[in-house]
Amino acid sequence: MSYKFTTGSVRRGDIYFEDDRTGDPTYIDFGQDQITLRPSVEVSGSDDSILFNIKSDNNPDVLVVTGSGLVAIGAPDPKVALDVHMDPTGLVNDTGGGMVIKFGGGSLAKGKLYYLHTNGNWTATDSSAVSSGADQLLAISLGTDAAIDGMLIRGFFDAESELDNFSAGKVVYVSETASKMDTAPPTTSAAFVRVVGYCTDQSKVIYFNPSGDWVELV
Repeated sequence: MSYKFTTGSVRRGDIYFEDDRTGDPTYIDFGQDQITLRPSVEVSGSDDSILFNIKSDNNPDVLVVTGSGLVAIGAPDPKVALDVHMDPTGLVNDTGGGMVIKFGGGSLAKGKLYYLHTNGNWTATDSSAVSSGADQLLAISLGTDAAIDGMLIRGFFDAESELDNFSAGKVVYVSETASKMDTAPPTTSAAFVRVVGYCTDQSKVIYFNPSGDWVELV
């Protein structure tokens, strides 16, 4: 469909759409902070596809919506309904992202591992006792306030301060040291063993995805 909407001349703050057959980008222009929304015939062979990127067509598209209803984040050509590509190489110490929840209380510190207590507070894990994270919801704190900063329940995290014995590809467990993680499993009698993720090839960066299974040592 051919269409055009504009506030007038092209200038800072204009919002306008061009006919996709002219080759001109369709975009909302906010000056140097330009956000581009452009039709494409390059994605999945559909001229109904829309690409979203920031500032320039030369930048990678951050969001793709195809005419067939597929959505991609960080990928140019989605293969399934929602295709999300993640690259954790840019993480700095004690930061991460992915699936984040924002509820619960407690006294928190960034980067530490917690379980959700029955009282609604996030509490330090400790694999030496099954009541401290064996069968509860686990999360890494992204700050000091769960309701504001959020709690990471699945994703990537640079565990610089709270991960011992990092080794690429290794399993990560709840540690017998409060709020920490370790690639060495617990060995103390009555301790529990629970996997929380895996080390990547980036120093201290882990894929955090706590297992629902656990065992108690005898």
